[in-house]
Order: sequence, then C-alpha cells, then structure tokens
Amino acid sequence: MALNIEYLRTKLLITLLRLISWITDILPAHRDRLHSQNSYNNHTRQRIRIPSRDKHRSIKADLYLPATPNQTLANSQAVLLNWHGSGFIFPALGSDALFCARVACETGVAVLDADYRKAPETPFPGAVEDVEDVLRWAADTTTTMKQPKGAKMIVSGFSSGANLALVAGSAVRKTVFLQEESRQKLAAVLAFYPIVDMTLAPEAKRAPRGGEDSGGSAAPPHIARMFKACYLPDPGTYTDVRASPGLADAVDFPSTVAIVTCDGDKLAPEAMALAEKLKMDNRKKVVGEMVRGVAHGFDKGTEKGSIEWQRREEMYALAVRTIKEVLRDD
Repeated sequence: MALNIEYLRTKLLITLLRLISWITDILPAHRDRLHSQNSYNNHTRQRIRIPSRDKHRSIKADLYLPATPNQTLANSQAVLLNWHGSGFIFPALGSDALFCARVACETGVAVLDADYRKAPETPFPGAVEDVEDVLRWAADTTTTMKQPKGAKMIVSGFSSGANLALVAGSAVRKTVFLQEESRQKLAAVLAFYPIVDMTLAPEAKRAPRGGEDSGGSAAPPHIARMFKACYLPDPGTYTDVRASPGLADAVDFPSTVAIVTCDGDKLAPEAMALAEKLKMDNRKKVVGEMVRGVAHGFDKGTEKGSIEWQRREEMYALAVRTIKEVLRDD
C-alpha cells in the first residue's frame, strides 16, 4: 500500500512537471519549426508506427525523407535512427525536428526519429526494449524508408536519447546483429550531451566550466535523483550496460563514435571519460568534442544571434560532416 501511495505521489509530480515543460517549450519549439521550414524544407516528414514486441502496441516515429538523395556520396544509401531527450520521463518526440530535417537535407539519408516509453509508467528496460524493436525493424525494412536491405545504419540521440543511442550502438547492437560481420551495418553513434554512467550520484557531478550547475545545465540533484529513481527503481540495474553505456567494453561500439559535450553541463565529465576510453581502441574513429559557453540542452529553441544559436550550428555541422565521412568510408 505504501508503495502504491509513493508511486501515485511521484506520478502526480511527474505529470505536473510534464505540463510545465509543455508550456515552457511552446515558444522554443515554434522557433525551431520556423527555422526548419525556412532553411531545411527539401524533405518530407510523416508520422509512422513501428511494431513492438507487444502484440497490441506500436512505437511512434517521424520519418524524414530527403526529396533528392545525395548522389555525391558513394554510399548515400543509409538511415539515421534518432532518439530525443526526455530525462526518461518527458514525452518529447519532435523536439529534434530541426536536427532531423537538417541531416536529411544535407546528407541525403533517411532519418527516423523514434519515440520510446517513459518512466515512471514504464521503467527500465522498457525504453531499451523499444530501441531494440526499432533497430530490428529498421534493419529489416526497405520500402518504408526507401533504402535497400543492407544499407548502413547510424544512431544518434540527445541527453537521455543519447544514452539510448550509445546503448543501441553497444549492448543492443550485439543482440540485433549476432554475427560480427553483420554488426558493421550499424556503422556509427552520434551522442550529444549524453548520460553515460548511472552509478554516479547526481550531487557528485560538476560541470567543467565550474559549479554543479553552470548556467541552466541538466536537472538539479534532487530532480535528477527523482528522474533516476523513476527510470531505475532497482539500484542493482545501475551497472547494467543497457543503463550505463559508459561501462560497456570499447570493443562493443562501432568503428565511429562521436560524443559531444558542453562545458556548462555536469554530465560532461562522464561522457568525456567514455570518449577517452574508446580512443584507447586504435581501430575506432572517436570524435570527442566539447562545446564551449553553453549548457545541457542548449540547442533547443535558440534565438538567432545568440551564442547558443552559433554553437548549435557548429554542433549540427559536425554531425553532418561525421555522417558524410561514415558514408564515404567503405
């Protein structure tokens, strides 16, 4: 009975936070939509539903298809799978629309922006199971995404979605692609300000620029603890590599991994540590980039002329360059 009351209290608080987040995100989301329409309109977007392992449930996703595939790339037949940030609790599918549109237009690849179940309604490993189902579907699908079977796959994500992208590119990759040769199909991971180590206490984290929260960084410790408890109610799962991809073996990741952090983000040190670990494997190309002067989630709804706008342009351009290099590398 006590557990039920605690769950109801948590659910009520999460619902309130979701409402506040929805209200405060209206204007920033509008800015991103306008920028996407004005600058990256050479694509189509459609809402699709992907079958899940549960018979009567599907996974929502937005599919971005370039109007003209990039014929200048030797291997332009590819798909990018993206997962949005959420703190593992916020329903934010579509918050990466600007990024997805830009990638589709500038690289000529199909982009699948996929949803996943949120806590506390569905704790770990529910989100990871949805990631696995999407990855399996994408690996076996040809006509929907207008890509041939065997096309290269790249995964990306922001914040908690970056956590899932790193999990997709390591533990889930091993599950979906059983043979080492077939694992090469998932060629790269792009992780933007990711959460990588759930064993670390929120209050112990510090942003490189100084302080525990440098200018609007990730959630303050007491909120971060609540989010973590919602997603991982069992502390025994903190060391599971499907929750903490920073603990996975370097060999499990694909040949290209890009990890982008922010100097005002207290999650940066753990992500930087993962990048350094991966760099120890000489067979991998690791892009470890720190964006200066900005904090966690800085790229959403930025205003033109701001440092966040400039840094977003730089970060997205880095992503586009990395994707093109992966497509050329055969």
